[in-house]
Amino acid sequence: MGGNAVQLPSGVVHIDEAEAWAETLAETCGLGEDDRYRICLAVREAAANAVLHGNRQHPGKRVRLDWETQEGRVRVTVGDEGDGFTPPPPTVKVNLTPSGRGLVLIDHLTDSYTVARRDDPPGTDVVLVFSTTTWRQALMAQANRRTVGDVSIVTLTGKITIGVGDVVLRSAVQDELSNGSTKILLDLGGVTTIDSSGIGELVSAYTTATNRGAKLKLVNLPPKIYDILAITQLITVFDVYDTEDEAVKSFA
Repeated sequence: MGGNAVQLPSGVVHIDEAEAWAETLAETCGLGEDDRYRICLAVREAAANAVLHGNRQHPGKRVRLDWETQEGRVRVTVGDEGDGFTPPPPTVKVNLTPSGRGLVLIDHLTDSYTVARRDDPPGTDVVLVFSTTTWRQALMAQANRRTVGDVSIVTLTGKITIGVGDVVLRSAVQDELSNGSTKILLDLGGVTTIDSSGIGELVSAYTTATNRGAKLKLVNLPPKIYDILAITQLITVFDVYDTEDEAVKSFA
């Protein structure tokens, strides 16, 4: 399966059109908000690179966008018609110049990418690869973070199950602890399913937080999640609250 290739003029004003094209692609693939952001920003950066560094804004040269699905992946090709460019070597130094960050962002946003010189027609292709398996998994479980005062609130949605949701939960709590959070509130109101692995991850999160001098509490437990914690007798271990306001005040 693939999409219709488009060609854009080599002008900065047309980079927004590349992002709009990526937005349409994201809709076609049924992506969630986070993955729409990933693909749209990656395509935008690749298109900007093609306009500025590949074609050097030459009015007679074009930027070509195309995509295809293959073996659980979406491959997006952003091609220019220029003389080529040399990707900067990896470095640990902080880049304090006005440019040179596009490929760094692309590397972060994609599952992988390649830069290949093309002979017919002459130019350079930047190929962005996104795993549709990763997208499907992301739709199963997500963690959104915000703060109320000095309390870090992690809102979990989807399935907290083995191999996917438990990893999301683990990563979310570890991130909060790494950022110095000592008051963590897990909002489980959007959790549709939790299995034994997810329960185990909750226990691990609680233990890890406690060992690091932090407090971890739960709020908005759906009835079936509450029942599971009751059956496993873990309801007596966690501090559980019905409302966010009540939970936040309990940290004081």
